[in-house]
Amino acid sequence: MRSAILKSAMAGAALLLASGAARASDLLEVNVPFSFLVNNQSFPAGHYIVQEDSTGGRSALLIRGMHTPQSAFILTQAASGQGPSKPALQFVHRENQYQLSKIWESSTEGQSVVMRK
Repeated sequence: MRSAILKSAMAGAALLLASGAARASDLLEVNVPFSFLVNNQSFPAGHYIVQEDSTGGRSALLIRGMHTPQSAFILTQAASGQGPSKPALQFVHRENQYQLSKIWESSTEGQSVVMRK
């Protein structure tokens, strides 16, 4: 039980640490102070830009490093629940790794990452 509470607290802390984002139209800039995974691809700590995919079709976002070569397309769907009051990335903590799970534009608008198997 204590382990579950600790993991929940760490995931909440990860959300707060990755906030501090700037939003300009369809662009979200974030600073992530820890390494994380997106679709099993490793991303180091750093500054990232998340933007809508301009090719249309399914709901997709592009995350790319501002000072690193890492980038990935992310398939998304509308997020349920309540997000933070400002734009932020949300992570889940599993097996000593953080995994990107949601991108929040506001407390009521967000996208859940469709996890690849």
